[in-house]
Amino acid sequence: MHRRPLAHSNRTSTWKSGLRLAAGLGLAFSVAACQQFEKPSDLLFAPTFNKSRMNIPYLYNTEYDCRTFTGSGWKGIASGTVNNFSQSYVISEAGCFKSQNECQAYLAIMHRYIDRPRFIRCNPYTA
Repeated sequence: MHRRPLAHSNRTSTWKSGLRLAAGLGLAFSVAACQQFEKPSDLLFAPTFNKSRMNIPYLYNTEYDCRTFTGSGWKGIASGTVNNFSQSYVISEAGCFKSQNECQAYLAIMHRYIDRPRFIRCNPYTA
């Protein structure tokens, strides 16, 4: 019995899957290259863990700053302790929003930063 070499279609599908893998890796590295990394550990931790005080969303001097908010809406308040490896600090943030959905969305973002919340809530607010 004579064995035939692998069919051309098997080699083609292997080549195509390898090409897809290379394209995916290329895309991942190009996205990573667009970000600013100062050391190799930044590349490892930046996509999933970035809790420095500079990266927590602040609403001061934005349209959501309660000091300049007018009318009625919702006030979102988030407070608690943030842990960043060996550092631990307490934050307290507030923002005013036109709708309850915007307020809840803000609190969902803040909940990702706060490790031990003291309070996270939305209350009706009128300025």
